[in-house]
Amino acid sequence: MTTKRTDAAAGTVMKMLAVAMLLVPGSGPADARQAPADNVAAVKGRVDAAVKAGDLATAARLAGQLVDATEPAHVEALYAAARLHATLGHREQAYLFLTRAIAAGFPDRGRLLRDEAFAVLRDEDLFKVLARRAWARGYAGLLERPDREDVQKSPEIMKALGLRPGERVADIGAGTGYFTFQIAEAVGPSGTVLALDIAPEMLEYLDLRVKARKATNVTLRLVASDDPQLDPGGVDTILMIDAIHYVKDRVTYAKKLRPALAPGSRVVIIDYRPKPMSERPWGPPPEQQFPKEQMD
Repeated sequence: MTTKRTDAAAGTVMKMLAVAMLLVPGSGPADARQAPADNVAAVKGRVDAAVKAGDLATAARLAGQLVDATEPAHVEALYAAARLHATLGHREQAYLFLTRAIAAGFPDRGRLLRDEAFAVLRDEDLFKVLARRAWARGYAGLLERPDREDVQKSPEIMKALGLRPGERVADIGAGTGYFTFQIAEAVGPSGTVLALDIAPEMLEYLDLRVKARKATNVTLRLVASDDPQLDPGGVDTILMIDAIHYVKDRVTYAKKLRPALAPGSRVVIIDYRPKPMSERPWGPPPEQQFPKEQMD
């Protein structure tokens, strides 16, 4: 085992919104997200000017900035409307506005669960589904945060992996596909990437990306948290990047990986160095961290 270290119940409507609410913003600079109204108007004018000039690449980049600048206020307005309707006992309107808020990008499950305006709704199945969607939105944003590459260093990881055309790779804990498509490109059309995850919301988002990219060598699979459910001898590389810390019984899990390995294959595990949350708030909590020696 090679170790490297780096830092359903709501019906059709929820299925329709599942992918939309996971789309991750972040195409523009951080300060654009707090731009005042006059700046928003200025950016919109620049978008229109770029389109008129036929510079669609610049227009697309500026449009991303415009989305980033206007999205937070839009999300908060929808959330505020949901709170007001919930407080007034307007259940249907509260749910409709809350659904819209999450679809627009509301990512804070904790805030939603703590909000007393929604106390009367907390035990209802629909509310729980929406809270789960908010979590998924937030988690997707974490995985696709603009500065992830500063610590993830994926080019270095891919170079070290040295994946070969035709290789069969299991990407366990694929999430939003941060590494999935890099692997797919490396193994080529003759290779296979099994993108596994325990969260259906992540796979819904990843399925959209797979279809948009026409990545025919990527197969998605929903698996149990304690079993990768891999076919015997079916893979050449098992890759777990920032995923092993979620596994409670790592010894038992590792024993379930072994039968899936073809002769001469390998398991590659890359995870976080233990650090306090004050130093790295986006990393795993203390109870999920473990030293390298334990993994060895």
